[in-house]
Amino acid sequence: MTPPLGVILAGGQATRMGGGDKGLLRLGEGTLLAHVIARLDPQVAGIALNANGDAARFAALNLPVIADSVGGFAGPLAGVLAGLDWAAARGAETIVTAAADTPFFPCDLVPCLQLAAEGMAHPLALAATPDPRRGLARHPTFARRSASCAARRCAQGRAMDRPPRRATGKISRRGRVLQRQHAGRSGSGGGDAMRLYGVVGWKNAGKTGLMERLVTEITGRGLAVSTIKHAHHGFDVDQPGKDSHRHRIAGAREVLLASANRFALMHELRGDEEPTLDALIARLSPVDLVLVEGYKRDAHPKVEAHRAATGNGLIAPEDPTIRAVASDTPLTLDRPVFDLDDTGAIADFILSEVGL
Repeated sequence: MTPPLGVILAGGQATRMGGGDKGLLRLGEGTLLAHVIARLDPQVAGIALNANGDAARFAALNLPVIADSVGGFAGPLAGVLAGLDWAAARGAETIVTAAADTPFFPCDLVPCLQLAAEGMAHPLALAATPDPRRGLARHPTFARRSASCAARRCAQGRAMDRPPRRATGKISRRGRVLQRQHAGRSGSGGGDAMRLYGVVGWKNAGKTGLMERLVTEITGRGLAVSTIKHAHHGFDVDQPGKDSHRHRIAGAREVLLASANRFALMHELRGDEEPTLDALIARLSPVDLVLVEGYKRDAHPKVEAHRAATGNGLIAPEDPTIRAVASDTPLTLDRPVFDLDDTGAIADFILSEVGL
């Protein structure tokens, strides 16, 4: 399936926030828009920014800026229409839209929307999350849409003739809804990434052994699992003298080694900053659960591996993201404690935490 183009919707007036550009507000070390771009970029074939007014204020983003073709700040559907026209002019079949003020949407949003739209004559798949009052809350600004002539005419009619809320409701009922559970990993601003659980602990505490056993246990229950491990900066999976190593030494930024059984992608940072955990997750194909070894400073839920013989204290008392401890010695804590070798019970706990 051809990757869609991405359109970030930033054409509103931000009246509830006093006006201005919400996407340019600071969040951590960057802006809201910078976070949205970093999360969407690995998932799509290209990105445009839908915004009205002077495009020069977004020059630093180095993105094409497309304004609403319908005047009067007609709402998100006007931005969707502008994005569809932009994509159609480039021969693209579909777009995925994302809101400029929601930086923590799922890192696998696009592939999941792609799967949800399979087999549809005019693909339309919306993101949705459980809502305790309404049952399901649809998020029409996060959607995969066809860039066909018919879809563009429909979007134009709705943007010009109907209030945005009514139009959005009509579109939602005609398309498929991609429901994501609130489980595993979340951040302020809403949106959930792939179900994610970590294993942390000091050196020689049994992290890798626990990871290995958990992968065997959980995949044995019929679930798909991927893993991420944080390694020392000097690690290397390549071998000097091999063709792939020669490619890297010659200066290649990425080397993809492929065979009939597996493929491996090696990316040389060459002075760039180490990628964040979210950026790495965005490179993974969708699975039921991602287990992460290390990254103890990230905010995802974790279980701590602990061996008394190491002489190290526990991390858990100072870290609320550690939801349980797996130890080879009895402990009294304010959270569950499992025997380090009781893999089944630890797996049960993790799967219940992430809703699997």
